[in-house]
Amino acid sequence: MILSKIWERKIFLSTIKLVLFFLFAIFLIVIVIDFSVHGAKIFAHSKTSISLILKYYFNLFFIQLNLFLALTFLLAIIKVLSDMNIHHELTALRMAAISAKKLSRPFFIIAIFISIISFVNFQYFYPKSLSFKDNFKEKYLKKTKSNKPNVIYLEDGAKLVYQKYDQLQNKLFDAYFIKNSSDIWHAKYLSFNENEAIGKYVDHLNRKDKSFEKIESYQSYTFKDIKLDKNINMFEPLENRSITNLFKQNTSKNICLKEKNEILSYLNYKLAMPLVSLIIVLAIFPPLITFSKNISIFFISTFALFGFIIFHTIMDSTLILAENAAKAPYIILWLPIIIISLIFGRRFQKI
Repeated sequence: MILSKIWERKIFLSTIKLVLFFLFAIFLIVIVIDFSVHGAKIFAHSKTSISLILKYYFNLFFIQLNLFLALTFLLAIIKVLSDMNIHHELTALRMAAISAKKLSRPFFIIAIFISIISFVNFQYFYPKSLSFKDNFKEKYLKKTKSNKPNVIYLEDGAKLVYQKYDQLQNKLFDAYFIKNSSDIWHAKYLSFNENEAIGKYVDHLNRKDKSFEKIESYQSYTFKDIKLDKNINMFEPLENRSITNLFKQNTSKNICLKEKNEILSYLNYKLAMPLVSLIIVLAIFPPLITFSKNISIFFISTFALFGFIIFHTIMDSTLILAENAAKAPYIILWLPIIIISLIFGRRFQKI
């Protein structure tokens, strides 16, 4: 059995119960805030139903799950160890020749479970939930999207620029196929089947001197030069893609260096973030296990929460830097994880 001692099972179950309680409480607050902001717009739509609203918040739960699991785990560790210290349970266990590292065992087991759940969520639930949320907000909340065009870089150096992608119809709206700086094709609609891209209301533009001139127009045109990997949805935002899809696309031959860099950034980000729960144990366990009357639990909790926020801010910043090719993505995204793990891991070894 993983947890053979009574005290281990007690710590394990107490922490799990608190994680579930805090998770429910925090998500309930998120629902109340979100509904107070968007409730009027949701019910104003003619096709709104209770089941649709429940589905929206069900998907919202999986979008926020990784963040909330790490946060509630942090709060649960603080609560459990603080109570054990106040009731002198930690002193009793230490007097029974149980080392501090053995006391951390139940927390590390829970941290591993949370990391596994986070990986599974990033792989299966988070991508679909994020796509559902984007479609829901666009349809029911009339969310105005950015005017910034979307760009797909093709292997031969050409670009596919489009304004909007319809996932249900697998169709692009207002698409530009830029072969080079002098040869541009524009299609009002560009749809894809298994073998080819078909444009509707297509114009062919060529550069003459300093301006472009339309030389041909087609009601329907088949683009044989546009070749995409049919096993991967190239038009889905990188954040909405699963870990395996990002990995497959990273090994695909039909991507350029810039897009490969962006894919690697999100891939490494989704591989690194589930490990936050293990870092939490390394960081928060030593000051709580060596708690003294001269140190306030309030300050420990405050510094822990601020550290949690700062860490996520740093990781979001490194993702932006990695996307823009400031450094190799796997270096810049894993560097904060490694540095923080070394700092707190060294402190953990000394307890």
